[in-house]
This record gives sequence, structure tokens and C-alpha cells, in this order.
Amino acid sequence: MLTDKQIDSFKDDGFLILENAIDQDLLSSWQTEFWYALGAKFEDDQTWPRDQTFISRWRFTPPYPNISTIPVVQSAAHDLGGDNFFGGGGAPIIKWPSPNAEWSIPMSSHIDGYGGPAQHPAGGLTLGATMYLHDVEEKGGGFIYRPGTHLNVHRYFRQHPEHIDGSFLDADDWNHTKFSHGSKPVEFVAAAGTVLLWHGFLSHNGSTNVKSSPRIGIFGRWHYTKLQEMRYDILDDLWKHWSI
Repeated sequence: MLTDKQIDSFKDDGFLILENAIDQDLLSSWQTEFWYALGAKFEDDQTWPRDQTFISRWRFTPPYPNISTIPVVQSAAHDLGGDNFFGGGGAPIIKWPSPNAEWSIPMSSHIDGYGGPAQHPAGGLTLGATMYLHDVEEKGGGFIYRPGTHLNVHRYFRQHPEHIDGSFLDADDWNHTKFSHGSKPVEFVAAAGTVLLWHGFLSHNGSTNVKSSPRIGIFGRWHYTKLQEMRYDILDDLWKHWSI
């Protein structure tokens, strides 16, 4: 169960880090299953299928087919959203090493749930989760997030409720600094099995991997259970449909 301090931190910053969220035996099993499916070996870069960066419809072997079924994550998601959230699945995203590339914090960012056909239906994304299958060090392709930007996004949609359907992307003066302004980007550097939970309005992006090991990101995303009723609901209280 999340503590009051953790919940307050999530509400203020838009993210929460769960250390050692996955049992070590389960993590090892997921690693073995993942590399077997790729027909490759983590320790042998000659076997890496570098043209494969995304695995759609991925599921690990039950009873823990995705990140949302990890007991610690499942409990935290329920503490935050109760029965108002569903989902939590997501595909692995691979950042293969590009050791000769230049690394820098990306200036751009985005919120999930809007965009091309690979995205979820516009609106209604509540919660995301990011975990690495192997340790990720600085400049190793880590997830970049901008603390507190969930509050910027909420403020923007209150001022422009007609844009909650994704039409903000088509505005002539649109750029994502409207969401990310005032926030210093943070690189999620973590050991395998550490989970970053993030609000669906939190501005974020990927980064280049200039290290020698591939970054295998395991992602999960939750939506409102009553998606059609709540997806475009702009509230004075950002947390009305949450349990916190």
C-alpha cells in the first residue's frame, strides 16, 4: 500500500519510483523469455536484431503477462485509481546502442494518448509505467520525464477544453513547450526491476543510447474504465476520478 507521503509526492510531481518492484526470479524469467523470443542473447551483440525496436501485442507467460500484473505495481495502481482504471499492458521498446552518436537531453517532449494509429484513443489515459529489463546507466537510452508537467497540461486543457480531443496538435502556434515549460528534464536511470509510475499528463520522451548495452523498456498504460464517459472530462479537480 502506498504511503500518504508517496501519494502526495505523486500528486505534486506526477511520478513515483517503486524500487525493486519485481521479484528477482520473475525478472530473470522475463529476461530469458524476451531474448528467446528475439532469437538472440543479451551478452552477444552479434545476435542482436537491430532492425527490431518494438514488439507489438507482446505478453509474457501468465500469470504475469505484463507490468500491470506485478503485485507491487498492481497494488500501487489500485491505490491511485481504484476501480476507475483498466489496462496496464504495453509492448517492449528497444533502444539499441549507438556508441558513435552524440548524446543530449531531448528538447522536445510529448504526452501519450494522442497521435498516430499506434497511439491509444485520444483522451482518457490516466497512468503509465516504465521498467527496464536490464540495468540502464546514464546516457543509456533512458526514459526522459519532466516533473510537474501534468499540472501544466491540466491547466492548458482547462483553458482550451476544445483541444482535449487531440486537436491541440493541429493548432498553428502549437509546440510541446506549452506543456513542458518550467520543468527540468530528468533521465530515468535505474536498475532492472525498478518501476517508474507516471501520470498520463506527464510530459516525457525517449533518448539516444550511446552505451554498449541495449535498453529494453517495458511499458504499461492505464485508461479510465468508463473511457467514453470520462476521456474528454476536464475537471477543476484533476484527481476527481482517482482514489487519492
